[in-house]
Order: sequence, then structure tokens, then C-alpha cells
Amino acid sequence: MNKVGNKTKGILLAIIGAIFWGGSGVCAQYIMQNKGASTGWLVSVRMLFAGILILFYLYFSQKNKLFTILKNKKDMLSTLIFSVFGVIFLQYAFFAAIQVSNAATATILQYLSPIFIVIYFIFESKKIPNVMSMISIALSLFGTALLVTKGDFGTLSISVLGLFWGLMAGFFGAFYIIQPRRIMAKYGTTTIIGWGMFFGGLLFQLYHPIWKDVPELDLQTFGLVCFIVVFGTILSYICLLKSTRYIPAQFSSLLTSFEPLSSALFSSLFLGVVILPIEIISMVIIIFSVFLLSRNSDM
Repeated sequence: MNKVGNKTKGILLAIIGAIFWGGSGVCAQYIMQNKGASTGWLVSVRMLFAGILILFYLYFSQKNKLFTILKNKKDMLSTLIFSVFGVIFLQYAFFAAIQVSNAATATILQYLSPIFIVIYFIFESKKIPNVMSMISIALSLFGTALLVTKGDFGTLSISVLGLFWGLMAGFFGAFYIIQPRRIMAKYGTTTIIGWGMFFGGLLFQLYHPIWKDVPELDLQTFGLVCFIVVFGTILSYICLLKSTRYIPAQFSSLLTSFEPLSSALFSSLFLGVVILPIEIISMVIIIFSVFLLSRNSDM
């Protein structure tokens, strides 16, 4: 019963994290298209303020444990690697893909992260995933493709730059799930996310400080940026990484299929986008693929 409960907890955490991330993508696209925000500015603000807020929370909730990681050179190096490749590169690649193409294209390319994770575990374990796992991943990828193209696969025409940034988002999406597992188990998910965001935000200031290319900062922009920072960054990262404590990284990554589902829902609610029947079909396919994988005893 405890095993089942932990698995359910992991599934819910991964889904919630994916929903928050999907919502942040919609917010980011709106700000870039309508408020003049650049990729660099959004990434800079997102990481720095997310890191500061998390560290403030940790300072008041577990002050004695917060600075422990700074005393261990090996763990500090791992955290810095996570900051650069799992935080900076992932967020910049995702927003860059949105800016040079669109949110739908960025979503489907980033969702290739399960493929990168499966490849990693093939090399690590020297074992081919079972048939049910592969079928589930294939169904989920197909459902995602169906959702973001509305069934017309010929419309997914992107530039070389858009393809590059989208694939990089998928690659680094896999990296941020796999790489911090050891230090996360030792120090806690929130601590690693906090320091990772903070160090990433500080390093990124050297490339794009927050006072450069500031967009139109009205109340709407401020609210959307707050959503991106708090829900789309802090809670999204924490939920997804915490989920890997209860379910395998392959399963957790597959559940990010709920990102395009949330994108479709938020687009419909806040941008007036009509959800077509083909999109509903694609959602059913994605959810069914998750059900198949959850029934897989090897997971």
C-alpha cells in the first residue's frame, strides 16, 4: 500500500509540475509577443528572483541546513553544473525556441526529453527498456505531436535555429531530471533548486542583466512574470524533481506530456483559443499512454 501511495504521489507531483511549466510557456509567449520582452530578460528575471525567493524560504525554515552544501567542494561543483546545464541552458533554450518559432513547436521538441533519458539509461544499465515502456513513450510522443500540430503534421515547419533550440531544450530537460539526483537525495530538492536558480541567475547577469531590454512593465506584465517565477519555475522544478523520489525518471519525464495539455487549456481560457476535436483526441492518447506505463510492473 505504501508503494502504491508513493507512486501516486510521484505521478501527481510530475503532473502538477508539468501543468505549471506549460502555463509559464503560454505566459512567456504572450509577454514576448505583446509586451516586447526578450528571451534574455525573461531568463534573467526568472532565475534570479526564483533563486532568491527559494533561499529566503529555506533561510527561515531550515537555516542550519541551508549553507551545508557550500562546505563540500564536490557537491558545490555538482550544483554549479546543474545551475549551468540544468537551469540556464534549459530555460534559455526553451524561451529561445518560443521566440524564434512558437510555443507549440518548442513544446513538441522539448518533449523529446524522454527519448534522451531512455538513451541515457540504456547506456547506464546496458539494458533495453521493455516493450510496454517503449509503446507508452511512443504513444505519448504521438499524442503530443498530434496536439501541437492539430493533426496536420505538414504545418510543423521551423527554421534551423528553431529546431536547434528546441532540441537543446529537450536535451537539457533530460539533464535536469537525471544529473541532480545524488545531491538532491543528500540535501533535499528545494535546497538544490534554490542554490541552482540563485547561482544560475547570478552567472546569467554577466550575459544579460535584468536592467537590460526591460519590457513594458504594466500590472498585467508584472502578474504574468510573477506566475512564471513562482509557479512556472519554483513550483514546477520542485514538483518534477521531487517526483523522481517516488517514480523512475523515465516515468516522470513521460508525465510532462501534461505540459501541452495545460498549454491548450490556458490558451483556451486566457487567450480565447478554441480547442478542436483533434486536440481532445490527442489528450486522450496522452492520458492513455500514462495509464499504460503506470500499469507496467517494471516501472
